[in-house]
This record gives sequence, structure tokens and C-alpha cells, in this order.
Amino acid sequence: MKNSDIKKIFLAHRVNFSDDGFSKDVFRRLPERKSMLPQIVVVMFIVLGMAIMFAIQGFVPFLEQIDNLAISVSRFQLPSPSAIITYCSVFVLTVMIGFSVAHADAV
Repeated sequence: MKNSDIKKIFLAHRVNFSDDGFSKDVFRRLPERKSMLPQIVVVMFIVLGMAIMFAIQGFVPFLEQIDNLAISVSRFQLPSPSAIITYCSVFVLTVMIGFSVAHADAV
């Protein structure tokens, strides 16, 4: 069965219920989340993971991989797989921290 057929069936048997504001009342009575604990935990584990990584392999290889990536991109060459992995890891960690911080402000 195709998606369009399923949509037609649901549209043909659609029933509208009036809730007289019940849904709005329920959402209004829900407690607001004020805890930043989840975002703090995420950022803590990211920082802890990076600290363990630097403690095991050091900071110099990390900088060398970033330098390798920049040189390869500037010369229009394919960077080494380890440089790509390093760049992607830094990008993902940066996005995760940014999302955690932004989400904490929104809540």
C-alpha cells in the first residue's frame, strides 16, 4: 500500500473532537523544566573525553592533524583519513557543546 493510499483512508475516516481547551489546560499545568543538569552533564563528559584523549596521546599530534588538514585543503589535495577524523571530531564536539549551551538558554 502506498503512502498516498494510507493518507486517503485516514482523510476519509477523519473525526474531529472538540476538547474545549483541555489540551491547553494540561500543557499549562505541566511543570516547567528549570534544570540545566542534562546540558551540564553533556558538556562535562565532552570536556572529560577530550582531557583523557590529550592525556593519552598529547596535544601535539592533534595540532599536527589540524595543520595537515589545513595544508591539504589549501593545496586542493585529499587530506589523510586521520586528519579528516580529527576535523570531524572537533566539529561534532563543537556542535554538541553549542547545542547544549543554546538549549540550556531556551529552557
